Amino acid sequence: MDRSAREALGAQKESVATAMLLAGIDRSPLREWVLLDDETPKSFLDGLSQSRQREDEMIIRDMSEVPGYEFIRRVPNASAALFHDGETGSRLTVILANRLPLEEQTGTDLIYYNETFKSFILVQYKAMESDQKEGAIFRLPEKNLSEEIERMEVFLSELGKLKDAGTVDDFRLSNEPFFLKFCPRIQFDPDSSGVTKGMYVPLSYWKRLNDHDGLVGSRGGRRLAYSNVRRYFDNSSFASMVKGAWVGTVVNQSAVIERWMKEVMETGRAIAFAVKSDDKPDDDDTSVSVQPDLGLNQALFEDREDDDLQVIVVKN
Repeated sequence: MDRSAREALGAQKESVATAMLLAGIDRSPLREWVLLDDETPKSFLDGLSQSRQREDEMIIRDMSEVPGYEFIRRVPNASAALFHDGETGSRLTVILANRLPLEEQTGTDLIYYNETFKSFILVQYKAMESDQKEGAIFRLPEKNLSEEIERMEVFLSELGKLKDAGTVDDFRLSNEPFFLKFCPRIQFDPDSSGVTKGMYVPLSYWKRLNDHDGLVGSRGGRRLAYSNVRRYFDNSSFASMVKGAWVGTVVNQSAVIERWMKEVMETGRAIAFAVKSDDKPDDDDTSVSVQPDLGLNQALFEDREDDDLQVIVVKN
């Protein structure tokens, strides 16, 4: 590489370092910049072996690839992607909820729907900060996570009104649909098309883990790390659960979520999810009330009967 090119790279490095300093970003990755002798980079950033990712980037990356599945296409007029497994014939839809009305109601960022076995799994992403001692940690408490879990709890209370019909496709090891994915901000091989590295933790396990003494650090603060999480699902094991629908909502629950989700995506509004169970001894008759969360706004509604579901839709 000639002298002028090296000087240009040096100037770029200084600019990047200054920007990271002003933003409060750890500059240690800059020391690991590697450039082979036969390479002619267009930018200093071409030599970085790792990158500091935002949660949004992690979510988008995972939406584009699912281990064991082949990407088919994007869904028109929706923030979603379709996947297919040629060996088993399993079909999967991945829906982006991050920063959209779906996140406001579910407290999650990415939604997986196994079309074959009618099962939803909903995931909330959390970025772990760099730590010299433990590699990556997530500090507690975090206000946003607490609020998101409250939304999940409300959603779960409504889902609990819908029972397992006892069919073969209804079988689940657990019908809990909520997971948290903790991802290190510093990710190696940023050019890789692989799924974002991280730990999937079921919501019910997180509730126990959150109170566990093992999360207390030497200074009395609480933090989650690979060293104290004790158990978690990695990308491969999580994808296997999704593909086999071994966890997630049962068929009756999924039918109601599917109807509600379509209303949210079509209207673009935050719509309250509520299930009203019939007073009859059997649980065959169940209605779902889908109402827009309009705050101070008022709207007219009309009832529309459809088999055992009742959907209340807005009249524009």
